Amino acid sequence: MRPPPRGHPSPPLQPVLPMIRLNKRSWTVLAALLAAAIGAAAAYGPGRAWLAPSAKPAPSAKAPPLVSLASAQMRDLPVEFTVQGHLVALRQVDVRPLRTGTIRSVHFREGDDVEAGQLLFTLDAADATAQFNRSQAQVAQIKAQLDDAQRDYQRSRELVKSRFISSSAVDTSASKVESLQAQHRAALADMEGVRVQLDRTRIVAPITGKAGAVKMYRGSLAQEGSATPLVTVVQFDPIGVEFNLPESQLAAVVAARADRTLSVSLETGDGREVAGQVSFINNTVNASTGTISMKASFPNRDQMLWPGAFVRVMLGAGLNRHAIVLPPQAVMEGPNGHFVYVVTPDSEVAARPVTLLRIQDRLAVVDGLAGGERVVREGNQNLRPGMKVKVAPERGAP
Repeated sequence: MRPPPRGHPSPPLQPVLPMIRLNKRSWTVLAALLAAAIGAAAAYGPGRAWLAPSAKPAPSAKAPPLVSLASAQMRDLPVEFTVQGHLVALRQVDVRPLRTGTIRSVHFREGDDVEAGQLLFTLDAADATAQFNRSQAQVAQIKAQLDDAQRDYQRSRELVKSRFISSSAVDTSASKVESLQAQHRAALADMEGVRVQLDRTRIVAPITGKAGAVKMYRGSLAQEGSATPLVTVVQFDPIGVEFNLPESQLAAVVAARADRTLSVSLETGDGREVAGQVSFINNTVNASTGTISMKASFPNRDQMLWPGAFVRVMLGAGLNRHAIVLPPQAVMEGPNGHFVYVVTPDSEVAARPVTLLRIQDRLAVVDGLAGGERVVREGNQNLRPGMKVKVAPERGAP
């Protein structure tokens, strides 16, 4: 095609496709179809098929839980109870003055080991000494009068035989002797009372033990009836241990004590085991806690056991024959008490109620099983009676 000559306008372009002319009704139908297509796309979302959705796959069956088992064993087991106790002094005395006086001397140091009868304190004894001397003089005076009256009475008896005096004079002499004898006894009693007050100025240790902190020193006024003791003396050898046992274990303890098979020991801080003997079982059970209080005594020559400290107490109560034991984790606790899950031969679990007697040597001693049952040891948290379980292989097995 030859280009147009210069100076002439270019001819208008002609459309390649013929123009489609639609009337009003056709435009309405086209708009409706377009709106339906947009709504379907919005309903199915991007990437969704426009065909009907396929059916959901059927759920797969749940696998049985995996558990490990243990056998309930029957054995002869020593009856042992392990409890927490605290050390107490079997004898403890608060030393207080029995008379009011000023402390003149303290004859020991705090923390010393003292013997019974050892002098601890000396009080001012000036007034007691003066009263004692006065009472001694009064006793001597009355004794002299009594001796003179007794001589007169003897002379009167001799004279009345010779009829130099009347018998009434003899009776008078006898009455005077009896009166002076009574006065002499009263004076001796007064002197003994003053002697007691004089002795109370010397305060001695009432028992053998260890002295505590001194509360009053030289120059302090020690008052009779004071609430604050001068010092407290505590016995260390032997020493006691107080502990509590559940009332369910009381029958075994009483039976072992009657058979003389009851034993008790404690573990010291350095790992040593000290044997002792049960010295006290309370006569009542504490209704609020369901426990019985007991006390045992132990030798403590080296003074390694200190009053107030907590110790581990092991109590032996004979032998429990044909006891049923199993791992403690196999025992569950429910609303109705303790129970275990027993696995039947067809791998189903069944709940079996048991009575937990005690935990001993990392074993649970129970009542309610015959022995030989296979019980669930691990994996029993989410089990229900009648469920199928899968038994895990034993440790060390392939």
